[in-house]
Amino acid sequence: MDKIAIIGMGFIGTSIGLALKKARLKNIHIVGTDRDRGRAATAQKMKAVDQTAGLGGAVDNAQIVVLATPVVAMQETMEAIAHRLSEGCMVTDTGGSKGIVINWAEQYLPKNVNFVGGQPLVGKEGSGPEKADATLFQDKPYCIVPG
Repeated sequence: MDKIAIIGMGFIGTSIGLALKKARLKNIHIVGTDRDRGRAATAQKMKAVDQTAGLGGAVDNAQIVVLATPVVAMQETMEAIAHRLSEGCMVTDTGGSKGIVINWAEQYLPKNVNFVGGQPLVGKEGSGPEKADATLFQDKPYCIVPG
């Protein structure tokens, strides 16, 4: 079973989880984490993730890691998870600033993982998992920026 870790269970992270669940992908286990355990618990109650865990437990053995945190938290998050990422893991983000995030990825993430920058252009703002929507990304551009 493949594992996807979503770090940051706010509006975007929870919406990603809900969209993945709506897609009914087979053999996928989604683990969510957030500094605010209440947000993670809410995302799990909404069935956006299969399980919640601490940061390390979320990324251990994950094939894909989604950084859905504010940009200001991404550097610290990358530093914290770097030594726990599996070889070949793909890490992506949802932040609005690509240059600095790509620089941090090059600086902190191990060379045996892949980083691909991402930014959903949803045209809608929200805060917290309660505002999440499984259709948020439907028919919307999602910018992909190679590391």
